[in-house]
Amino acid sequence: MTATSSRSGATVTVICRMPSGLVMELYDEGALQAPARQGALPAIKDSVRLQGARRDPRFHKKDNIMLGMGGRTEVAADFWEAWTKQNAEFMPLKKGLIFAMPKEADAVSRLSELRDERTGLEGLDKDKMPGVTPFAKEEF
Repeated sequence: MTATSSRSGATVTVICRMPSGLVMELYDEGALQAPARQGALPAIKDSVRLQGARRDPRFHKKDNIMLGMGGRTEVAADFWEAWTKQNAEFMPLKKGLIFAMPKEADAVSRLSELRDERTGLEGLDKDKMPGVTPFAKEEF
């Protein structure tokens, strides 16, 4: 599925604050209710790959600072609604690591409100670790 296809044509901007993003898979409700064969997974009806925080335009690989970053992906509104219904108990969704807004500007504004809120997935700050000092170049 392309991220912008939908019966209604409406899309939402989904922000994913997880570093590597997420593949959202939507399953057929009937297949989920039916008893599955042992070891068999239900057939995937549709899927969308969300860009993660490393895809944020402000992210710099050298600094590797994730705080306040989030990948932006346009997703069909009906897919988002169905996926959130199917995955209502998914912890990243409940904790706000993934959220959607109708307009990109609103999503970016919400992301900026969360800029100081840690997700728990950020790397450690090497400057704030007691007893850790960087090697001098001549020590190699």
